[in-house]
Amino acid sequence: MKDEMSAFDILAMTSEMQMLVGGYLDKIFHWDGRNVMLRINTPTAGRKELVLQDLRWLYISPERPEMPDIPSQFAVHLRKLLTNGRISSVRQREFDRVVVMELEKGPASFQIIIELFGGGNLIVTSEGKIVGSVVSRKWRHREIRPGVEYVFPPSRFDPTAMDADSFRKAVLGSTSDAVRTLATAINVGGQTAEEACRRAGVEKSTKAKELSDDDVAKLYDALTLMLKEAVASRRPRVVLKDGKPVDVTPIPLLLYAAEEVREHETFSDAIHAYISSIEPPEKEDAELARLQRQLEQQRRAIEVQEAEARTFVEMAEAIYSDYLGTEALLKAASRLKGMGWDAARTEGSKIPGVLSVDPEDHTLRATISGREVELDYSLGVDGNADRLYKRSKEFRDKMEGARNALKDTEARLAKRVKEGEKQRMAEKHVVRKTKEFWFERYKWFITSGDRLVMSGRDARSNDQLVKKHLKPADRYAHADIHGAPSVVIKEGESATEQELEEACAFALAHSKAWTAGASEGTAYWVLPDQVSKMAQAGEFVPRGAFIIRGRRNYIYTCVWS
Repeated sequence: MKDEMSAFDILAMTSEMQMLVGGYLDKIFHWDGRNVMLRINTPTAGRKELVLQDLRWLYISPERPEMPDIPSQFAVHLRKLLTNGRISSVRQREFDRVVVMELEKGPASFQIIIELFGGGNLIVTSEGKIVGSVVSRKWRHREIRPGVEYVFPPSRFDPTAMDADSFRKAVLGSTSDAVRTLATAINVGGQTAEEACRRAGVEKSTKAKELSDDDVAKLYDALTLMLKEAVASRRPRVVLKDGKPVDVTPIPLLLYAAEEVREHETFSDAIHAYISSIEPPEKEDAELARLQRQLEQQRRAIEVQEAEARTFVEMAEAIYSDYLGTEALLKAASRLKGMGWDAARTEGSKIPGVLSVDPEDHTLRATISGREVELDYSLGVDGNADRLYKRSKEFRDKMEGARNALKDTEARLAKRVKEGEKQRMAEKHVVRKTKEFWFERYKWFITSGDRLVMSGRDARSNDQLVKKHLKPADRYAHADIHGAPSVVIKEGESATEQELEEACAFALAHSKAWTAGASEGTAYWVLPDQVSKMAQAGEFVPRGAFIIRGRRNYIYTCVWS
């Protein structure tokens, strides 16, 4: 399953983004740390929203994503710098996964550089210096942080600028096979390389140096045609396997000739549909993972301790199975006790059956009854056997404690699994949020005559509602009490008396009269041109409030129980 854009995808997307050239940057949004949106007023296509999602997917969104009301500090900073900047160009840097947008704002010029590799980033530069970036990073050859010079990633072979001769030299100079040569030496990536081999009819495993001139020419023609298609003849589609999306491509690929596809009008639409249909990965339960690791470690530790305990018992049994032989060996080794370490090692190695000697611990390793046994040559046979049995008991005592700890971990793990299952079942029954309509930002209802009525939620949205959505054909309503929201009746000029009463009741129901427990009240409606923000000299109109001039149409019978 594709989880990021390739250089070939970016070539297609930057071609699609040419509609933004000549447009003006209206506003910048940034949310969740890894999502950026540029709202652009284009010269021919109206307002467009360029989205960089998760710093991995770049596309012109067919719908506005959900964003927080309060902009981030990064967005505020860039709005001050770039708002009303004119986009003079959009290009892919060579054939890298880097998009460069040039902006002009008065005498100043800026670059918005979108890096779609290594975790992704959006960087703004002016006169070559970084003035802002989503992420600060440092590599051996370059650094991303405000105040430093921006350095592009090292250049590689650019297939969009190649000719037949440079292509031939790069291919025949490779020591790899055809597909790897195209992917790395020609720098087109694995999928594009495989597709070019299929289209050219060249076996991808053929060594590059063994390709004939005709094969090289076919590969060049196939790759050139693919690049042209991505720029000028896009036929974007989402590829599905078993009904699930696995890829999104700007052009048809022979690789997916047998798979189900869903075609889209634009590559942006295809990317949006693809990433919207991918089920988000289940969040890993960190505590569950920790308990599972702990359980596995405890089991391995018990296995090791059990093996050690068994080994010492088997050593003791080997001693008793050849009691006389062991006694003779220990008697021969007893003379090592008074020797220096080097002499003890030399003399000990001469004793039949002895494998090694450790004079520091006065122990030796010897083969007894076909088994390697550790003996203390300062003790007798019974003393050594008793010593080995004690060592075995020590490990068995440790095992008992480890088994108790294992049982405790298993109980905690079972409890965690049960809790996780309950949580998943609860999440399963949560109703997924449907697409939000623009008017859902406000309080709203539909009248008996199917007209939309909206009110502000606070002072800010009161201002926004009237400024953006009160049109000449609408009507404005308000409760005759301080602390009530502005209400707009869409297409209110054709509303019936009953609908106007419903709107006035709505205004009262969301005013302080409701919270005060009043059972009735008064509201009025007026024409849009009676609503103004312009105060008389010496007066002040606070945020969310408006001046009403002229006759008010009062409705006195707004009653609720």
